[in-house]
Order: sequence, then structure tokens, then C-alpha cells
Amino acid sequence: MVKSDFSISNAVSLRSVPKGGRIHVIGVAGVAMAQLAVELSKQGYLVSGSDKDFYEPMGSYLRNSSVTLFKGYSAENIPPVVDLVIIGNAVSYENVEVLAVEQRQLSYTCFPQVLHELIISGKHSIVVTGTHGKSTTTAMIASAFLKLGADPSYFVGGIAQDLPMSLHRGEGKWSVVEGDEYDSAFFAKVPKFSFYKPDTCVINAIEYDHADIYPNVESIVKEFRELLHGLPASGVALCCVDYVHVQTLVEEMRDSIKAPIITFGCTTEADVYIKSRRQEGLTQFVTVVGKEIGTLEFSLPQSGVYNAKNALVTLLIMLRAGFSREDAVLAVASFKSVKRRQEVRFDKGGVTLIEDFAHHPTAVHETLSGLREAFPSKKIWGVFEPRSNTSRRKVFQEAYVNAFQSADYAVLCNVESRSIDANQELMDVGSLATEISKTGVVAHTLQDAKAIEGFLLKEVGTNDLIVVMSNGSFGGLPSALEQQLIARFGR
Repeated sequence: MVKSDFSISNAVSLRSVPKGGRIHVIGVAGVAMAQLAVELSKQGYLVSGSDKDFYEPMGSYLRNSSVTLFKGYSAENIPPVVDLVIIGNAVSYENVEVLAVEQRQLSYTCFPQVLHELIISGKHSIVVTGTHGKSTTTAMIASAFLKLGADPSYFVGGIAQDLPMSLHRGEGKWSVVEGDEYDSAFFAKVPKFSFYKPDTCVINAIEYDHADIYPNVESIVKEFRELLHGLPASGVALCCVDYVHVQTLVEEMRDSIKAPIITFGCTTEADVYIKSRRQEGLTQFVTVVGKEIGTLEFSLPQSGVYNAKNALVTLLIMLRAGFSREDAVLAVASFKSVKRRQEVRFDKGGVTLIEDFAHHPTAVHETLSGLREAFPSKKIWGVFEPRSNTSRRKVFQEAYVNAFQSADYAVLCNVESRSIDANQELMDVGSLATEISKTGVVAHTLQDAKAIEGFLLKEVGTNDLIVVMSNGSFGGLPSALEQQLIARFGR
């Protein structure tokens, strides 16, 4: 086997592995891979896994399981006799364990293929896709099914507070998974959602993202076009037409696929739309209307129009699944969001600390505008780490200028260059801060998380909301701020 032999077509099915067979996972410590490894062990496979480190929360989760763990990569980590190796999408061909797979000509596969075989195949496949809202919407749908006794299979790409775990193989007829448009493995340069064969497909948004693998937004739209073409006539597409690329895709595809398309959003042109919203603290009260739903009122314990739309599509799915309006509304009203999505880390002494996963400029804007609705009188500090492969690059520099308009202050962390950034023009954070300040939002640029921690603890008063936004750990800043605020104000 040589590198050119690694391919989707040469990947091996989980069905070829006997119960009790050995499976090794390369890159086991990510949220998705860790939970897949643990679920496989629960299904009776002997599972081992390796990663460069075991950070929380997956570190404890893995150590408390029956998965055999190896810290650091080594060819010796792979058992002498192994039936299948699962290669994570963050793992490169040059990884020493991948080279061992090649040299030993071992059977291999990737996460989305195993996920389909383990929890999707044979069930009604609900796949939640789009640039924004995938994890929250997936968790909300899975939670509603669970509360209503349907025992769904599901996968959420985050820590879902409303679910006992984020990956589960249920006995019910429904499967709900987050469908990521990012590629699947170094040998499978296709979106993960291309493996999931949806019967119900949700498209929450399409905007440009993942600049490291997609040259432009049209290359992303192309993948969604292929996804819709794969829908069976008995299926349905639920599409948010508040985004121009989704609207254009719907207009193009409505007459070229057999499955019906139902549109939703805030625009009155949608089949089902949000007529009104009222925010009271972190709870909002929403009225939606449309031919699929009539007039329906519900409450949701999260702020922001984007969360209202996540709830709207959840309700559409629950009603189409045959549940009553009353039961569906009650299930949504008690939803606890995914960790790091508007997660309140501290709230005492007039200071509120919230952590959020926002990193795309639209997500930053929507998070801050939703929290401004919830906390109209507080001074808001929007604290942002450009960490993703896209946000560190200059491609969105102008878009970030207006993303902080609902904040009083913007605190930006400098961009850290990586090897993947070779020949790429990175964001000029200092220039961005200058442009943000011109809009009336006072912006500061600081070198790292430690500097930001010291700055905020010195500046923040007793009517302040700190919103820490990153798709990574932000150097431990949320935890450090939480501990310092506890020391100052108590628990």
C-alpha cells in the first residue's frame, strides 16, 4: 500500500469486524472520536486509541471507559492483531501510526463511515447541516425525541447538556446527527455529511468558511447541491432562506429533486417564519406562522434570533414525526444548550461571564446581538480569539468590523501563526481593532490569554457581561476568569 492507495473506496466496513474484534482509533481524544470509541467498546469491540494528549472533558471520559489509551503516537500502539483502524480527520498521512497502517496493510476507515454504520443505517436519518447552528439544533432535536420517549440514535459535535452523552445508539427509528461540511480524512476529502444519507435534511445556513479546504463559497454550495440531490422522494429538505446562498440553492433545486423543500426563517417569504419574538432575560417567547405549522407560540431558554430558528426547525421535525404541538413545545421549552454555546460560567456581584463557540463573523455578531437583547443594560465585553483556520486569515477581516456592534468593548487576541498558514495573509488584528473603534465600539488588542485575563480583571466593574468567544480553549481564559471572579465575589 502507498499513499495513493488510501481512499474511500478502499476503506473497510465495520460489518467486517466480528463482535469482540479489535479496533484501534488514531486521534481518539476529540469530542467525536472519543465518543465513537467508547460507543464501539459498549457494542462489544475491544477498542484502543492514541492521541498527542488527553485534554478535558474527553480525557476523563476516556479514562473512565474500557478503551485502552496511548499518549503520543507510535507504531507500537497499534495491536499486533487488529481488525480495523479508524483514522481521525485531524490525522495526516505522515503520522507514524498511519505509516504503520500502510506498512502492515491494515484495514482502515474514517469517522463518518463508521458513524453511519453504527447509528444511522436502517433508521430515518435526520442530518443537520450548515455553517451555523449544527450542534445546537442537533442537540435540540435529539433531546426532544428523547424527552418524548422515542429513544433516538444521535451524534452531536459538542458536549450536549440536555443529553446523557453526545453519541448514542438508540433502539428507536430516528437517527439525528450533526452533518459537518469539513472533510472526513486525509484520504476522504469530502464532507462528513456525504456519508449520512439523510431522509430529512436541515440546512441552517450557507456562508463562506473553512478557507483551508474551500477556495470560495461556490465550492461549498456545490457540496450542499450534491447533498440535496441524494434525498429520496420520501424525504424532505428544511432550509433557512434568511441566507442568500441557501435561498439561491432552494430556487435552483426545488424543481430538480423529487423530495419537497420547506423553507423557514425570519423572512415572510418562507413557508414557515418567525412573526415575533420577545426576550426576557435569557428566555425568549416566539410566535411562528406558516402552512406547515399554522400559528404556534413557544418559549426557549436561550437568547437570539438564531436560537429561535433552531427551535423552529426542531418543532417542524417533531410535528412531521407525529408528535403533538403541546408535547413538542414543552420539549423545546426545557432545552439545555450545548456547552460553550451561551454557557454561563459565572454570575454574581453584577458580573456575568459567558463562554461561546462563536468564531465566524456571523456567529460573533449573532451571539453578541442575542446577548444584548438578554442583557440590555449591561456593559458588554466581546472577547475574541481568531483561532480557526479561517478566522486567523484576512479573508474575513472586514466582516469582523461590524460583528462587534452589539458590544461596548471588543478585546481581541493576536493571531498566532501556524505551519498551515504558509503563504497565507493573516488577519491584522491591530488594524481590525482600529476599524472597530471607528464604529464606536472601543477595541483593544492584547498578545495572549494571560494578558487579556489581567486586563479584564482590572477593567471590569459590577454591571458587566464578559463574552469569551473561540472555537478552542483560548489558552484556558474562560476557566481562569471564572476562578478569579469566584475569588473576588464568591461562588
